[in-house]
Amino acid sequence: MGQQYQETKVIPFYSTNATSEINISALFNEMLLVSEHQLHAVGIDSQQMVAQGIGWVVTKYHLEIARLPRINEKVTIVTEANSYNKFFCYRTFTLYDSQGQQLLHLLSNWVMMDIKKRSMIEVIPETMAKIGCEYSTDIWRFPRIQRFKYSQSPQIYRTRFFDIDVNGHVNNSIYLDWMLDSLGKDFLMQHQLQTLDIKYDREVAYRQSVQSFAQLEDNLISHHQILTDNKVNAQAQMQWQQRQK
Repeated sequence: MGQQYQETKVIPFYSTNATSEINISALFNEMLLVSEHQLHAVGIDSQQMVAQGIGWVVTKYHLEIARLPRINEKVTIVTEANSYNKFFCYRTFTLYDSQGQQLLHLLSNWVMMDIKKRSMIEVIPETMAKIGCEYSTDIWRFPRIQRFKYSQSPQIYRTRFFDIDVNGHVNNSIYLDWMLDSLGKDFLMQHQLQTLDIKYDREVAYRQSVQSFAQLEDNLISHHQILTDNKVNAQAQMQWQQRQK
């Protein structure tokens, strides 16, 4: 087990949407900011790592939601770098409301990357020791994302300069915006997200044209795929429920 770190925040209006709930992309950014603060304190946040030619890259997320935080709500975000092995680091995030009730829980899988070579490297033990993250041979199993054949046309997006993060690729939260936006306003206003699984396969570069495929099954499971140049960049699966009026 690693060292837990937590921060309390108030959800600002600009991070929410027409449902008065936080945007999923903003939610991920808030959680990652908390982990960045933990890493910064010991000299291994994103910018400090990039200065050493190394980057943190997430490959998978599994999110389970009881409910999403709402505008002006005070929440506590708790994160922990739980363990690592030769190539992967596992980190969890948990959100609580002001009464201590759990709102959601996120599992994440990270790798270290050589920035210049754009290739994965072995996790550096000395880096992990700074946050009390212990080595373990255990491999976390994430839910498998089903293969899906899309029959509907994709939405087309173009990456912008403002989508690029310090590691030099499109920020992972942008993929979530592309995927969710493809479902349309009516669906998003009438349904609540329960679980989300996403796997990142390839980086999206500046000014690439992105195809966002989305298709919904009768059991309220949505399937998503992001493509550039006919190659898969990310894929996801989401479970929804009817929003209570």
